Amino acid sequence: MIQPITGTENIDQVIAKGDVILGFSAPWCGYCRRLRPMVEKLSEEISQPIYGLNCDVDEEITKRYEVETIPTLIYFHDGQPKDRIIGYGTVGYPQLKEFIEKNSK
Repeated sequence: MIQPITGTENIDQVIAKGDVILGFSAPWCGYCRRLRPMVEKLSEEISQPIYGLNCDVDEEITKRYEVETIPTLIYFHDGQPKDRIIGYGTVGYPQLKEFIEKNSK
């Protein structure tokens, strides 16, 4: 399940330790709505938690991680961004699964 999260302090706390995926999206974004079911399915198959934030609400975090296109998933390891994938166009479930697998090694 994608866990909704808001607030800079909360976000900093969840990404601080271990492997965490942070998804950047917005309710008005068509690509975000298309990608969400695939991310939900993936979240049930992996051990890393996936948190979703609304870019319109948490603009400070969005700017901090230089997210300019949504949906974007950033893979964090011990508080540091390790990799990102922008989920529009041809990105589907296989590409998302590959993104998680290559970063969890």
